[in-house]
Amino acid sequence: MNIEQFTELLDEKIFEIVKEMRDEYGLSNLIINQDATYSSGQITIELTEK
Repeated sequence: MNIEQFTELLDEKIFEIVKEMRDEYGLSNLIINQDATYSSGQITIELTEK
């Protein structure tokens, strides 16, 4: 496994966890903006409210 593959898997897991937490804590007005650059291993998450 290389950094691109690992970053892609990590990106998916992070999104799943944040989405679960949003639902668990009733934060339906929370918007999750997530962007990833797999080649550099960078994942950016921005949380905003509706």
